[in-house]
Amino acid sequence: MGSDSKFKQHKDYLMQYRKIHTKIDRLRNKLNRLNERYDLKGVSYSSQPSGSVKQTLDDVLAQKEYIENRLGKLEDESFRIRNEIQDKLLDLDNQLEAEVLDLYFLERYSLTEIADTLCYSERQIERLYANGIMSV
Repeated sequence: MGSDSKFKQHKDYLMQYRKIHTKIDRLRNKLNRLNERYDLKGVSYSSQPSGSVKQTLDDVLAQKEYIENRLGKLEDESFRIRNEIQDKLLDLDNQLEAEVLDLYFLERYSLTEIADTLCYSERQIERLYANGIMSV
């Protein structure tokens, strides 16, 4: 396997956590919007016809239940992935590389934020990031 494909494969593996958390964040935001919309405004339950489609209480509850169930499954999966990645990072010889990967993939910092946090140049952080991915 070439070094480029190895790098991509390792990065894809590590990126799983960030991707799943993007989904979790989106579903949490959707659930919050549902809660805000229907807690503040209430839902119209009139049987009278209107110009727009009204959601029934059953529709709202079914949607909230689906989102909550999906969130639970995604959170379980994210815990499993996070633990796997943390174990792999603990096995790295260079713990500074592990720290950079932890901050980037698990804590979801940008490389610039990591450079500021660890007081290294962005170029050095990029090197540690690339070397760390190859070492995972």
